[in-house]
Amino acid sequence: MAAVLAEGSAGGAESEAAAVPPMAGLEMVQQGAEARVYRGLFLGWPTVAKHRFPKRYRHPLLEERLSRRRTAQEARSLLRCRRAGKEAEDWLWKAVG
Repeated sequence: MAAVLAEGSAGGAESEAAAVPPMAGLEMVQQGAEARVYRGLFLGWPTVAKHRFPKRYRHPLLEERLSRRRTAQEARSLLRCRRAGKEAEDWLWKAVG
């Protein structure tokens, strides 16, 4: 299963209440305080996509840095799991915006 880590634009016009999938054909599975998680197909592969939405109360520069750092940390964690022989998703990183 591929995981798509998507990062929202800090200055985006997307409302936190509107759960618009980052790609067509995805279905929202869960929403947390930092992101929405979607499930679907990407290039024919079962996929889980995580879309981080911007927090309007944070300064845009801080929001961008936090989102990039957290996305990169998740990707590194998945890579560490795979290197340790644990099952982990293959991942793609997609910057939106």
